[in-house]
Amino acid sequence: MRNPNLIRMLAIAPLLLACPAIAQDAGGTQTLRADYFEKYAPVTALDMVQRIAGFSIEGSEGRRGFGDNAGNVLIDGERPSTKSDDIFAVLGRISASQVDYIEVSQQAGADGEARGKAQIVNVILKRSAKITGTYDANVQIGERYGVTGFGNISATVRRGETSFEINAGNFQELQRGYGPEDFSDGSRQLIERRYYEGRGGYGEQNLGGSIKSRIGDVTVNANAKIKWNDGFDDRDGAIASPAGTPTGIEILTVSAPDSNISYEFGGDIAFPLAAKLTSKVIGLYRNGQENSRSRVDTTFFPATTSAFETVNRNRPSEMIFRMQNDWAGLSGHAIQFGAEIAINRLRANFSAASSTNGAVTILPPSNVRVSETRFEPFVSDVISLGPTLKIEGGVVFESSRLKLSGNAQANRSFQFLKPRLVATWTVDKATTMEFRVQRQVSQLDFNEFATSVDVGAGGQVDAGNADLVPEKTTTVTALIRHKFMERGSIQFQGNYVLVSDTQDLVPVTIRDGGGMILSRFDGTGNIGSSKRWDIEAEITLPFDWLTKPLGITGMELKYVAHYHGSRVTDPVTGAHRRKSGRPLWHQNWEFRHDIAKAGIAWGFSAFVAAPQQQYFFNQFRETREETRVSAFVEYKKFPLGTLRLQAFNITNAEWQRNRLFFRDTRDTGQLTRIIERSRFLDTRFQVSLNGKF
Repeated sequence: MRNPNLIRMLAIAPLLLACPAIAQDAGGTQTLRADYFEKYAPVTALDMVQRIAGFSIEGSEGRRGFGDNAGNVLIDGERPSTKSDDIFAVLGRISASQVDYIEVSQQAGADGEARGKAQIVNVILKRSAKITGTYDANVQIGERYGVTGFGNISATVRRGETSFEINAGNFQELQRGYGPEDFSDGSRQLIERRYYEGRGGYGEQNLGGSIKSRIGDVTVNANAKIKWNDGFDDRDGAIASPAGTPTGIEILTVSAPDSNISYEFGGDIAFPLAAKLTSKVIGLYRNGQENSRSRVDTTFFPATTSAFETVNRNRPSEMIFRMQNDWAGLSGHAIQFGAEIAINRLRANFSAASSTNGAVTILPPSNVRVSETRFEPFVSDVISLGPTLKIEGGVVFESSRLKLSGNAQANRSFQFLKPRLVATWTVDKATTMEFRVQRQVSQLDFNEFATSVDVGAGGQVDAGNADLVPEKTTTVTALIRHKFMERGSIQFQGNYVLVSDTQDLVPVTIRDGGGMILSRFDGTGNIGSSKRWDIEAEITLPFDWLTKPLGITGMELKYVAHYHGSRVTDPVTGAHRRKSGRPLWHQNWEFRHDIAKAGIAWGFSAFVAAPQQQYFFNQFRETREETRVSAFVEYKKFPLGTLRLQAFNITNAEWQRNRLFFRDTRDTGQLTRIIERSRFLDTRFQVSLNGKF
């Protein structure tokens, strides 16, 4: 029997796939108004931005300074002058009713606030005099997990050219895990089994606010935020022989107290400096406390007891001053120049002690002070070669001085030249191509200069390395993005990266005054040159072209896949291998069905990744996780907002960590011990109410 609907679908499908996204000009800029998002019934600006096909929000990546933290989302054409608030949180506090429209630009140098980004979203807000805001309330439940609740609220009021915002939030997350850990000898003969029941969690409370105002041609923004956070990880283990006979117990306690307080003050002022020249001055200061305490108590029957305890007290701080100037005095060019000064400091204090049957051994403490002063002048130019072709060229010169004192000593200077070239070609209203060459200097994690111990991994020591220098990369990128129908998108991106001073795990040797080896640990260090290559694919596929003839609309699938190749020289064996901690591939699937008339949406997501390997000097570690699946259903016509029910990890995915220990170092190839651990996590349910006013 012939199906006329099926025949019609097959006939029109090629035409629909070739149809470009609407409201997009020849230069690649798309304007999305409220009706584009209407079927999603968004509560916040974040809900709206996350529904833009072919666009993924980029965070700050935690880099030092301000310029290198540029994301790809602007609000009223500006970057928020903050680092403590990520853009997800900022967008989540803006009511969807406050958004006038959203611009999506896909050209190099699309905005001076986000130079170096070729795809930018600019959220334009309404100039309303009424009070607007958002709120959410959440309850999470699990069989072993228990019950916890958290929520957020924000309010914004505008008076003329001035707006005030205040926000407060409380976040809580608990986690219950359970599973066995098997200890075997080098011949894989089981010698001991431990079964663990664990409970961990993280909490954060925050209070913040901002003021934005315009006086003539001058705009002023100021913001502040204070956060309190705490965390814990408790684990009880039952130790048994291979035959199942109880032989001991183990208790792990990790805590990060409520005294972990951090705060940030930031602001900027923008003003015209001369004809066709505008300037913006940005200032930011933040400070924090990172305290934690851990203890492992082990008892072997009948009477052998041991304990290992560590204490960490870290105090990071950062101060930034930046001035950027935009000059439009040369036809076909948009020139930006300026400079940034950043001062970063860390005081790290680590102490440890061990005991056996009451005899206590105090291990040498690790106390370091790290300070860095960095100066970065920069200049860039966006050249318009017609409405469809733009080229952005820029260069940053970094000069910094690093000083390390305390138990480790270092005093050195760095100078780096960081050029970039970005070219975009809008082939037609639906297709964009991008080419990029860029040299970057990676973030130096100051915590890598200080020693720490992972008690949850059997007392794994991460030794501080005073000789650590930044990793440098030269990246060549090619991208093509095609939008089809109104909400479909497909893009492919390839990266090839040449790396110098590659950061990976290296042996850190402690010697006495005569050069004798006292101990050897693993730490982050530099292992020479390496290569990386990446292939990324992202597809947003609406199904209306297929299902609308059947009377079904609103189905959408988003698929993201990443392949990560790498090649480094192992500092222990001298052989080539992959970079530590870099999985070969991962994939993410998200399906969503919006039933607009009923005000209901439902969907699911799935994440799967290849195993992750780490190469220690005497240990090989592999971590793998089964496919994690979550699902949701939401009702959008509830009087107080959107009511949402989510189920996380509904497949009860297993997490595995296998550790192979070798005699002396890995290059001997002689296995001495194997530890294999499995962990299962509760399925968690969350009920959320998200509203706006």
